[in-house]
Amino acid sequence: MNTKKIYYSCCTWLCYEICQRFYGGLHYVWCAPYFDPSSRLSLPNAIPPTASPREIYWNLKKEVDAGDLHSAKIEKNRLGIRVGAKSNFDAGLINHYEYDEIIDFSILAHCREFRPLLLVIPVGPVSGLLKRVDVRNRAGLLSEEYVIERLPRRLFDAIEL
Repeated sequence: MNTKKIYYSCCTWLCYEICQRFYGGLHYVWCAPYFDPSSRLSLPNAIPPTASPREIYWNLKKEVDAGDLHSAKIEKNRLGIRVGAKSNFDAGLINHYEYDEIIDFSILAHCREFRPLLLVIPVGPVSGLLKRVDVRNRAGLLSEEYVIERLPRRLFDAIEL
């Protein structure tokens, strides 16, 4: 595991609000130990642009700001919200009414609800929650990527750039 002290992730405002309102402030995050892996100031790493929190943030922001109604990133986020709702419903963490409401949010939300948030996660309190992403699911074979399935809100900072 990396010796970095901070991990970074990017989510949408809508996902953040759904986790806060329906999932008890527990967030599913995909994270990396570098905000900008391509920076000459970053340690050597193999994180490609599609797993770079910086690239994800700014590319999503550009599409949201443009009101891009054909944004693949926004559509992927809508789908992710529905998958998360189904998973939480099947686990008994939300009821049928809450499930339906989340699905409606994913369908009816405007571009602006998908504006990005940067998550800054100190590794100390979450070290036991970090799970290395299986090589088959990483953006790059040698990429260092992690998942935290139920990250409590008190353990990270959310920032709009």
